[in-house]
Amino acid sequence: MAGRPKTNAPRAPWDDINGAGVLYNAMISPLGPVGLAGALWYQGESDTGLPGYERRLAAMMADWRRQFEAPTLPFAIIQLSAYGAGASRPVESGWAGVRDAQRRAAETDGHAAVVVTLDLGDPYDIHPGEKQEVGRRAADALRVLAYGEAVAAGPRIATSARAPEGGVVLTFVGAAGGLVARGADTAIGFELCGGDGACRYAPGHVAGDKVTLKGDGGTIGRVRYAWADSPTVNLFDQAGRPVGSFEIKVP
Repeated sequence: MAGRPKTNAPRAPWDDINGAGVLYNAMISPLGPVGLAGALWYQGESDTGLPGYERRLAAMMADWRRQFEAPTLPFAIIQLSAYGAGASRPVESGWAGVRDAQRRAAETDGHAAVVVTLDLGDPYDIHPGEKQEVGRRAADALRVLAYGEAVAAGPRIATSARAPEGGVVLTFVGAAGGLVARGADTAIGFELCGGDGACRYAPGHVAGDKVTLKGDGGTIGRVRYAWADSPTVNLFDQAGRPVGSFEIKVP
């Protein structure tokens, strides 16, 4: 398969845990069309570095909805938390790539939402201990999706636009009370990326639901945020919900 690391061979279909169809046939198919109000999906680590996660997630949601006879079954997707190496310069990150694929899949789906947990992770433990807050955030997401409640489930990137002086203005939605940079007068973790693929850090100036990145004279084709396995972030809304990893093109 193109893009698959040579050291990561496909799993055998009869693998006792992760073989093709094993988990579904053992745990989901026997349930039949049981009535569900919503579903939580908390996975993605094993897909790091493998292309196509967004498509696989979309296909799985469609298949579960077929089985459970619920065409609009809500999905709350727990975004990969922070784990592993931090970064002191722009780097490529498989974990950030999966987080962004989860975000895109949810936005394309229309009946799904991403639950951001970057601030709850542990760089030394792939299973971080703070589960209660994860549960609260997932519950809020499903209160919106399943019951139509007016709950602010957390800030997420909406649009990007070029600023008159050559920078970029990012607009976010879902931020309860607006955005805030914790512990500093600027938001960290933003990167300006040029056509050659190279990225460089850029401070973010926060105002309401917008973050402005000042131009540095270089070309800007896209913006990345929190692009590391275990990024350091300080951009939250007033309810304490963080912005998750994302990459967005700049028109």
